[in-house]
Amino acid sequence: MISPELLAILRCPLDPSHTKLALEDKRLVCERCRLRFPIKDGFPVLVAEEAELPPGCQSLGDLPCQKEIRNPKSEIRNKSE
Repeated sequence: MISPELLAILRCPLDPSHTKLALEDKRLVCERCRLRFPIKDGFPVLVAEEAELPPGCQSLGDLPCQKEIRNPKSEIRNKSE
């Protein structure tokens, strides 16, 4: 089990400054991109390549946080519209 104190400081490794992780069904789930990280022997495995992709994503590059990194100017443009 993950302690509330540890859960409060854990972040998604793909976008640590913007995301928190939530405990759902014995996995840690990124609140932003829904990437699901396993917990093995009581320890969170925050390795993106070992995480389960959310529905609709075929690769890590399909995640919303990764698309924004690749296209930051389009994101800024969309916010100003």
